[in-house]
Amino acid sequence: MRTPLPLRFLVCMGLSLLAGTSIATESTATVIQAIEARDCPAAVRELNAALAKGTPEAMLLGGAMFEQGLCLKPNVERAARLYQRAADAGSLVAQSRLAGMYASPLAGPDKGSAIWWALRAGLPLPAACVIAADLRNDVDKFTAALVAWPAGLLDACVHVVGVTAALDAEFVLDAPSSTGHAITIDFAPATGSLKVNYVPQSQLFSDNSPRVVVTNNVVGANNVVQSATPEQLRLQQESEEMAALAKQVEKVAKDALGRFPRPSAIDTTWAIQLRVSKARTR
Repeated sequence: MRTPLPLRFLVCMGLSLLAGTSIATESTATVIQAIEARDCPAAVRELNAALAKGTPEAMLLGGAMFEQGLCLKPNVERAARLYQRAADAGSLVAQSRLAGMYASPLAGPDKGSAIWWALRAGLPLPAACVIAADLRNDVDKFTAALVAWPAGLLDACVHVVGVTAALDAEFVLDAPSSTGHAITIDFAPATGSLKVNYVPQSQLFSDNSPRVVVTNNVVGANNVVQSATPEQLRLQQESEEMAALAKQVEKVAKDALGRFPRPSAIDTTWAIQLRVSKARTR
């Protein structure tokens, strides 16, 4: 079976495998364990048991396995059906997974479906890529609107859909104006530039804790003591966690830019700003 992407991208598909740590429900944990052990028969057996429970997490993972050909023969149609079931069950991630799958060259791509699911998922797209809401529930009107687009616009929009869907499927994206501890992303589709920004809060404090000092086999103590408050320590821990998350965002962004071909004709004024507050748990 082919494994075109690292294990993280093959398994997570909305389950957030960050820094080697999977966040999965009981229904999917055994499937992931079997995949990590490279035991495909067990993975398929456990997947069937998980799907029988009908959880969105199981359907997302099954869709990922069919989409990527992980322990299963690649099958875009079956992947789409599982993602659709997960979306119908209330999974927001499933909508982004469908948008990204249909935007991928490995799936065809199906450009119209990629745009439709991106709009349903509420992905941050340039205004030129947005079709009026009253046209989205009518296949003929929606198709006519796409056909009327200028040459090259559809390919440009599909590229943006793929990249933003990959990020949205892995991380919670908020409005850029939101406040709070977060990571920001500046995406310039025309140049393929995607910059991840994170400036940690300064948590400098004097370290005055008693220290043991050994000099010439003589044990003594220095005069330094620590004066950090619990709040400072909490903020420092949050800062370290966000810095680690920023590295994961960079990895996903780099992978997305490589997976979704960038056409030459993209409006140079397009600029997409995203804000990542945390990793998705499913």
